Amino acid sequence: METCALCGGTDWRIIEQVGATRVVRCACDLVFVTPTPPRDVIEQRYQREYYRAWEHQANARRRIWDRRLKLVMSLCPVPGRLLDLGCGDGMFLQAAKARGWTVTGIELSPYAAETDTGLEVRRGEVWEAGWPESSFDVVTGWHVMEHVSDPRRVLAELYRVLRPNGWLVLATPNLHDYVFRAAYLIAHLKLPSLYEPDERELHLFHFSAATLTGLVSAVGFRDVRVGFDRGAAAEWGKRLVNAGAYGWYRLTGLNWGIGLELVARKPASPAGTAGG
Repeated sequence: METCALCGGTDWRIIEQVGATRVVRCACDLVFVTPTPPRDVIEQRYQREYYRAWEHQANARRRIWDRRLKLVMSLCPVPGRLLDLGCGDGMFLQAAKARGWTVTGIELSPYAAETDTGLEVRRGEVWEAGWPESSFDVVTGWHVMEHVSDPRRVLAELYRVLRPNGWLVLATPNLHDYVFRAAYLIAHLKLPSLYEPDERELHLFHFSAATLTGLVSAVGFRDVRVGFDRGAAAEWGKRLVNAGAYGWYRLTGLNWGIGLELVARKPASPAGTAGG
């Protein structure tokens, strides 16, 4: 039986079920899909058709990458070595490279990893790449952690390959995306599902600010901050909804937007073992 990536437990309740696939909420509050789909099933979701939609969103996505690069530069003003987890079509890496960063990507999708971008992109899981310890100054992962089969193992490896005092920057969908859920209910007269067998993307984990913070902290990261992801949507309709949610966030401090944005740091002197 699978165990929870955050607490290691099996005390959960089913909140959605489609055939043999269940979406469960653990006693620690992490929400995830079980059983985890086989690797080949996950890989096959991210082929040519998946990335075709990105071509029509190029301008919007470029603005998103520019905003995210500004965040990275605010943390580490002097460009160094950057690893992008789930780098996709490489657009963020290209933007970072143009600003002086030495960039590397890791990508599970065979199609994306083999696309000729002129960048160093390795295919597979991040722990399969075999980078030496402390190889990177910054690691980014833009809406990737919700797709991976083992987020704790991924984060433990990211911790290992970051240098002491290096930065981790993540964005993920927000489990508490109440503004989007309300808009979806108005438009479709039903609430959105957390799992659909024929969905374009496989969201295997659904993080709240608390569970994402807990998972990142569990492998050793410190100085964890979670805020509003203003780059969570490229489609104009979702951008509009997220803009409304951002206004609510500024007014109340409640993050009911589409995405979470996390910044954390690997301590100079690790306090414990970053294990999975």
